[in-house]
Amino acid sequence: MSAKYTVIGGNGFIGGEIVNLLKENGENVNVPVRDCEKIFNSDLGIVIFAAGNGDCVQRPFDVFNSNTRILADILERAEFTQLVYISSTRVYMAQESSSENSNVTICNNDKRRLFNLTKLVSEELCLRSEKNTVIVRPSNVYGTAINSKLFLPSITRDAVNKKTVNMYVTPSYSKDYVSVKDVAEVIYKISFGCRQKIYNIASGINTTAQEIADLLQLYSHCNVVWHPGCMDDHFPITDISSIKDEFGFEPRNLSDDIYSMIMSLKNC
Repeated sequence: MSAKYTVIGGNGFIGGEIVNLLKENGENVNVPVRDCEKIFNSDLGIVIFAAGNGDCVQRPFDVFNSNTRILADILERAEFTQLVYISSTRVYMAQESSSENSNVTICNNDKRRLFNLTKLVSEELCLRSEKNTVIVRPSNVYGTAINSKLFLPSITRDAVNKKTVNMYVTPSYSKDYVSVKDVAEVIYKISFGCRQKIYNIASGINTTAQEIADLLQLYSHCNVVWHPGCMDDHFPITDISSIKDEFGFEPRNLSDDIYSMIMSLKNC
C-alpha cells in the first residue's frame, strides 16, 4: 500500500527529483502550490520540505520566507505523521568538524550568512516543535538541471553551451559535492524510519575547483577562465558515517556524473 507524501517545493531542483523517485515507487504524492491554505485542512502524511532560497543579497525576504516562515506555519498549523526538513552542510563553513552534533558558528564576513541563519532557525524550530521531524543537511547538490543556479550545474551548462567556464574561485577552492539522486534516495529511506534527528548527506570527499575544471575540459573541451581576487571559504570534510552505518550509503562518482551531465546537456 502506498504512503501519502506532501513535497513542499516539489517543483524545484531537489524537490522535483524527490517527487520523481516517490512516483517511481508508487507513492501517493501531493505537490501544493506556494502559500496554499488547503494544506492546513487535511493530514499531509509525510512532509518533505524542499523549498528554499539562497539569494541573500538581492532577495533577503524571500530567503526568510522560503527557508523558515513557510516551515514555521506548517509545524504550527498542519497535521502530518513526519516532516523531513532539507537544511544544508553550509552551516559547517569555517568550522573544524562537520558531524551532525558539531557546534556551528556564524561568520561575520559571510555575505550569505542569512542563509545559514535561516537554516539553523528552521532546524531549531523542528527540534523544538515536539513533532516527528528529521533534519537532513545535503552538501553542494549537483545533477542535470537546465535552469539550476547551483554552482556545478551552472558551470557544466556553460561548458557545453558557451564553451567557456568562468571560475570566480581559486583552483584550490574545495567543497563536497553530492548527487541529487543520492539526496533523494537517502531522504526516501529516512521516511521509513530512522535513528537520529539530523543527518548529513554528502560524498564525504572535498573536490577542488581545479579538479572540476580538468574534468570539464576533458569531457567538453571548454576554456576555463580563472578570475583573480577571489576569496575562498573553508569547508571541512563532511562526516557521512551516520548514513553509511544506518543506510549502507555509497555516494555516486563525481567524475562519472560530470560526464553524464555533459552528455545529457549536449543531447538537449
